[in-house]
Amino acid sequence: MGLDEDELLAGALGMAASRRLKKSVLEIDLSLAITPAAAAERARQVLDELGRELDCRDDGETSDSQIVGIVPAGAGGLNPAVVTVTIRDAGEGSSKLVVRGAAKEGLIKQRAGEVAARRVADALA
Repeated sequence: MGLDEDELLAGALGMAASRRLKKSVLEIDLSLAITPAAAAERARQVLDELGRELDCRDDGETSDSQIVGIVPAGAGGLNPAVVTVTIRDAGEGSSKLVVRGAAKEGLIKQRAGEVAARRVADALA
């Protein structure tokens, strides 16, 4: 992955010490009967509805598209999760997506990364 989830989460949490906390991570595979361009636009729309999209574009990337955002999760939406949607062309006008949610976990396990990934995947499906 070309981005540093730990760095994004530390910035969203506003605490450098958060790097030492464990992460809750879940990846979900989806297949959509829309073009990769339409899937990327839909992913941006979903991330904007559920949270906010981050500008993490890298001009030297492969043909896969990555859309990254911060989605509130956990108790009361107070635990930010980084959600990355990776989009690949599956041929014949369809797309394969991998939705990855990652969030830091404190003493009380909220599985915020898992919850955020499921929310975004459900909205995309």
